[in-house]
Amino acid sequence: MTTVTTTSKRDPGPRPRPTSQAPVAYDVVTRGKLFPRPPFHFDGTFEKPSHFPTTLTRWAPGTFHQSIRINGQLIGLKLSDSTSGVRPSIAVSMFFTRALTRDESELVLQELTFRYALAEDLSAFRTLVYAQKMTTKTVFRRWMGTRASTPYSLYELLVVGLVLQNTHVRRSVQMLAALLDAFGQRLLFDGVALDALWHPQQLEDVGEEELRELRIGYRARALKRFSSQFAAGAIDERALRELDDDELRANLLTIYGVGPETARILRSEAFHRPAAFDHLAPWQQKIYSRLLYGEDGVSARRILRDVRRTFGPYAGLATHVLWEDLFWRHRKAAIPWLAAELRL
Repeated sequence: MTTVTTTSKRDPGPRPRPTSQAPVAYDVVTRGKLFPRPPFHFDGTFEKPSHFPTTLTRWAPGTFHQSIRINGQLIGLKLSDSTSGVRPSIAVSMFFTRALTRDESELVLQELTFRYALAEDLSAFRTLVYAQKMTTKTVFRRWMGTRASTPYSLYELLVVGLVLQNTHVRRSVQMLAALLDAFGQRLLFDGVALDALWHPQQLEDVGEEELRELRIGYRARALKRFSSQFAAGAIDERALRELDDDELRANLLTIYGVGPETARILRSEAFHRPAAFDHLAPWQQKIYSRLLYGEDGVSARRILRDVRRTFGPYAGLATHVLWEDLFWRHRKAAIPWLAAELRL
């Protein structure tokens, strides 16, 4: 699944912008290789146009930049589609202040394999969706090999989810930017500048009122509470990965601020449970109503019932592909009714 080689390369990097912490330049690269299980769609797996814009990642066709925290160390990553012939492959460049050891490199590659579900077998899903007698079959053909995935750890995804709660996308962008300016770290590598989220331990001495001064409102309490849970070791992401879906959902709901909708998203994107489609937020209900039925006002109950009936154990993955396809189309040519919902 992985191979690792190490080389040294000096990288001048881009100009930094002022932040609360001095930018860190990484100019030594360690190279590795990943071989996703086919079918595999690089851009569909790494770029999610439905996600609100951040300075945490950067995508261009066939290339994706992000950071990753392994054993407390922030590492810059460049992932490139290196497929030749029928066997999918991803070239991974790992940037740091020194060459990574083989063990460190393997940990990075193993974590990427999990976060992006690269070992997932999609053959049964492909058979199921290709058998559908509906226009959406063309969508699945276009994006076959796309995984429900995330570049983030569980904690990082919770932070992103928190700023999305009960507001429009523009405010989410503003709140995350304020938090990154206060607590984040800017990394310079491979000619790009990206922000990285803080470690939960960094917020232990930060009071709720100080967080509220960043204009994140009631979210300050939730951020403080669940950060403390992670800092104390009360939440073990790796242990959660081993649970069955019912146990996983129950455990996620014990995290402060996590409700049924956040738990569904986490199960789908962070834990790769393809059946996870058991709750819809009202704004998502509006979009699914238009997307699946071409009309307004379809109830969440009907949407959930129909999708589970059609796609069974792949209800979550199927809707993920349909949802992202909608946003890819919106990116290419604006869809007025969707733009009105997003308010970006």
